[in-house]
Amino acid sequence: MRNDMSIPEPSYQRATVRQRGFTLIEVLMTVVVIGILAAVAMRSVQSSIDATRVRETQTEMDELVHGIAGNPDMVNNGMRSDFGYVGDIGALPSSLDNLMTNPGGYSTWKGPYLGSRFTQDVDGFKRDAWANLYTFSSGMTVASTGGGTTPMTKSAASSAAALTSTPITGTVTDAAGNPPGDSSVAVTVTVTYPNGSGGTTTASANPSKGGSFTINSIPVGVHQVRAVYRPTADTVYAYAASLPSDGATVALRLPEAPFAGNGGGGNSSAVIQFVPGTASSPGNDVYFSIFNAGNMGLAVTSITSTWSPTAYYTSVYWGGATVVTFSPRLGSGAQGNFTTTATIAVGQTVAVRLMDFFTAASGGSTADLSNQSFTVTFSNGQSITFNSL
Repeated sequence: MRNDMSIPEPSYQRATVRQRGFTLIEVLMTVVVIGILAAVAMRSVQSSIDATRVRETQTEMDELVHGIAGNPDMVNNGMRSDFGYVGDIGALPSSLDNLMTNPGGYSTWKGPYLGSRFTQDVDGFKRDAWANLYTFSSGMTVASTGGGTTPMTKSAASSAAALTSTPITGTVTDAAGNPPGDSSVAVTVTVTYPNGSGGTTTASANPSKGGSFTINSIPVGVHQVRAVYRPTADTVYAYAASLPSDGATVALRLPEAPFAGNGGGGNSSAVIQFVPGTASSPGNDVYFSIFNAGNMGLAVTSITSTWSPTAYYTSVYWGGATVVTFSPRLGSGAQGNFTTTATIAVGQTVAVRLMDFFTAASGGSTADLSNQSFTVTFSNGQSITFNSL
């Protein structure tokens, strides 16, 4: 028979665990701490966002002023190559839109002058990182309110004149290194540049006897500078990058040496020179042109011409008018006095014609003076020599 016996209880007393909750004060303090941490975190995030917006806006403003006046760090063959809108147009933009859209069918406009990212966001370049419109003033200054906390301003130059009115200076010499001297009036230096309304224009100057020249009021940009010695059409050109305020300096050396005889000249006189390539002998006439390369005008009252074949000419045509008609006709080596004084101003080219050559002083038949050597002496004693064609 089963003896049902109960298992006795342990003799020790079972321990009980008492759980204690948070008090209201502790909960409130926790909430306050969490709130403070959240506020600090939000402020830190906002500060980071604002700093990013400042950097984005500054970068975009740099791009805008570079679009206006170019990036000075862009160089080609040692010469600054980028001058933005002003370098192509010759004037400041009237609005930021001009940097993306041709303002008036300008042929010299080579934009857009801003990055390709703005071709999709067509108005993005006009707003800062806070989506506020930039303030654009004086054609070259861009400003942002910086979200009301960090105002920013960037300008393409210190003044409008620094971009639109710079000097181009330089020197002109011939191939032998001679300055032009008395022939300086026969040298023309020109600068071609954008005229501010979509086309181009040209400014010119004569160098000094020492060869130096200055042409003012040229906009920034890469411009062609050309020097021409007009009597011989001897020409040289170079490209100069005119920088803001400073402008450009260029040295021009002609390929020939036309100044060798008068490079250091200082006499106050006319210098009559034959213009190469102008001699011809159509029919029974002889044509040629002369140029006054000196620094004084000349009044010519007579002419003496010599040549080899027996022939006589009837009249002298000077710059558009007949100054004398001979009767009988005038032969080689004879002085012909003008009935009307002829003139040639400083830097002027005059076409001269010895008209109607015949084989006799009276009567006779027409004479052909082509392929002949001529020496012509003027009333001031100066002579030229050329071959008729």
